Amino acid sequence: MPLMLDRLLVWTHRWVGIVLCLFFAMWFATGAVMIYVPFPSLSHDEVLARTTVVNLRKVTTSPAQATLGLPAAEIDRVRLIDVNGQPVYVVHPHGAPVVVVNAEDGWLRNDFDAPTAKAVAERFAGHTIRSIDGPIVDDQWIVPNGFDAYRPFYRVHIDDDAGSVVYVSARTGEILQKTTARERAWNYVGSVVHWIYPTVLRRHWALWDQVVWWLSLVGITVAVMGAWLGITRIAGRQRSGEWKLSHYRNWMKWHHVLGLCVGVLAITWIFSGWLSMDHNRLFSSPDPSDEQVAKFRGIDLKEAASRVSLAALATAGRFAEAEIVPVGGTVFLSTGSADGPRLFAADNGGSLQSISRVPDALLAVAVHAAWPSGKPSVEHPAADDGYMRLRESTLPASTVRIVLDDAPSTWVHVDSASGALLGVMDRSRRTYRWLFNGLHSFDFPGLVNHRPLWDGVILVALLAGFSFSVTSVVIGFRRMRRQFK
Repeated sequence: MPLMLDRLLVWTHRWVGIVLCLFFAMWFATGAVMIYVPFPSLSHDEVLARTTVVNLRKVTTSPAQATLGLPAAEIDRVRLIDVNGQPVYVVHPHGAPVVVVNAEDGWLRNDFDAPTAKAVAERFAGHTIRSIDGPIVDDQWIVPNGFDAYRPFYRVHIDDDAGSVVYVSARTGEILQKTTARERAWNYVGSVVHWIYPTVLRRHWALWDQVVWWLSLVGITVAVMGAWLGITRIAGRQRSGEWKLSHYRNWMKWHHVLGLCVGVLAITWIFSGWLSMDHNRLFSSPDPSDEQVAKFRGIDLKEAASRVSLAALATAGRFAEAEIVPVGGTVFLSTGSADGPRLFAADNGGSLQSISRVPDALLAVAVHAAWPSGKPSVEHPAADDGYMRLRESTLPASTVRIVLDDAPSTWVHVDSASGALLGVMDRSRRTYRWLFNGLHSFDFPGLVNHRPLWDGVILVALLAGFSFSVTSVVIGFRRMRRQFK
């Protein structure tokens, strides 16, 4: 290697590494926390289990009337829910805040007030309310973009032993987030730090995306430089007849030796973490396009809503939520409650027929309409499927996989119990699954589902990476101290 290039690599690795070694140590330490205390989330099933059922006797506005004021092409979802004894339609316009229509009189609703939010939270939690804040636009636990359509929120403090806080959407009256004192405390030294997720930065998604993406990319570059320098130093010594593993002393020796032992692990971990910020830069999107969604449905939601009459709704039984779902031109009503989900097919006469699942043949036809370049075949993934059962996210057991024989070898996942289009995995996305989930979470079949074996392996690896990073911190601190002196 030319001397000038070698010196440039040493200088860059040394001084850029002084800053990044702190991030490396932080990422390894907080990663261990996140294994056991992930970022707070509230499952939809838990909400439905504690939500009052819709009083259909109060519903005098049909789904078709609830969607009259919106262009058909702009509607993504239509739901009927109960908010403190009042039935309302929640209409989801594409890329815009939700619209709420009173199911009793058909009028658009203004935001719900604090007393309503208090009553909703009290029923959900089963405890009295200590205090209520808001409405607020965001805070640390509702800053992700998935909450945007429902802002603002009431932050309701529950008077329980866990120090629970629930977030009630002022727009829809729904509880969409729940945290406990333990989760909040651990996440401040876990996910919030690991993802560089402070509210002041994360609320600006584009800025946060660029900051973390570039920081991770520089980290990969510095780590690769260090690995290259460590190997070349050994090779140079061996060519001169010296066969010691490392000619350095003290902390530099530990840094050199540990770098040789765990350097590849550190690089792959930072690399896979960088891929978590890919956001379709290098790999394909897991989400279908708007055009594909429209073709999969076969009809728009406004027409689908017109096929579910008030008389038909009355035959759907007890439910806490009902959603109109078109698939391949056929309209389904998916309901949920504490008793579990149910599915109904709407016929042309407006009546509902209870069914167990959307037929495979209809799913194949709907997918082929949206992805016409490939012939579809239907698969039912096994319980231990490596692409469906992931540590970070698991698709429901009722998922059907439609496999296309097109050029990118596309898979389309659909929930046959509700008709919901869950996502797309082509060859690029399946590669991403192994490079991100596999390398970053050790999410490999035979390991991730065998605990505590998986815990032991990943904790030992995290400890090794953290120890290596600490040597960088010590060396960097000492060098800076000498420099200032």
